[in-house]
Amino acid sequence: LIVLGGLSFVLNQLIKRSLNATVGKGDPVDYLLLVTLVALVLLGTIFSALFFFMDSSTWTSSLFFYLMTAVLGLGIFVPWLQYLIKRHPLFWLVEFLIQSKTRLYLLAFWAFLFLLACGVVFQNSKKSMESKKPQVSTITRKYFHFLAVVVYIPGVMYDRHLLYVAAVVCLAVLVLLEYVRYFRIKPFGQTLRTLLTLFLDERDSGPLILSHICLLLGMSLPVWLFPRLCATSLSGPSTLLPYCGIL
Repeated sequence: LIVLGGLSFVLNQLIKRSLNATVGKGDPVDYLLLVTLVALVLLGTIFSALFFFMDSSTWTSSLFFYLMTAVLGLGIFVPWLQYLIKRHPLFWLVEFLIQSKTRLYLLAFWAFLFLLACGVVFQNSKKSMESKKPQVSTITRKYFHFLAVVVYIPGVMYDRHLLYVAAVVCLAVLVLLEYVRYFRIKPFGQTLRTLLTLFLDERDSGPLILSHICLLLGMSLPVWLFPRLCATSLSGPSTLLPYCGIL
């Protein structure tokens, strides 16, 4: 823990020095995606290198995984984001989420869809376990595509900034869960393997399961790549730009 804390402090100082005084005063939403992508890539690189020499399915390795994620997240990436946006990320996020009633309604709607999706997953996993063919149908997989469309359309229509942030958070969660599944991190790794295996098709033939992540990226890239244009494209030739991922 002391070594990890020292490493976190050193890297934190190096990042601050590299940024120095030239950091711009942009929208915090823009920095959120940058920091998230750097964090996910760095975590994946570190764990891939470490677990090449270690058995990742043991409790010791699992504890190390959670500890390293917490140290790097709280010791480096959260302070880095705070340095960029000049505010504590948690306070900024809470204020951002409760900024309007529309956002609260959207969050409640998305939470309902999330619970509905979880119910579908567990119901189908139970049925598939009892059947001779432990795999869900194509119709069930398309159901999740439909849910994704239902999630994105209200976000694009009513609050694209909230959709931007929510998509970044979902990307971080999905990638971290894939790390847990791939490295068999206890106590959730094997459970995730069992559940996600039920939803595989011929396109997911490798060691990584990326269909859900690719779906998220495909629907989010227009909003991520052109946030300013999407925020103002209520009329004109760029009206359909935010809907490109959905269409």
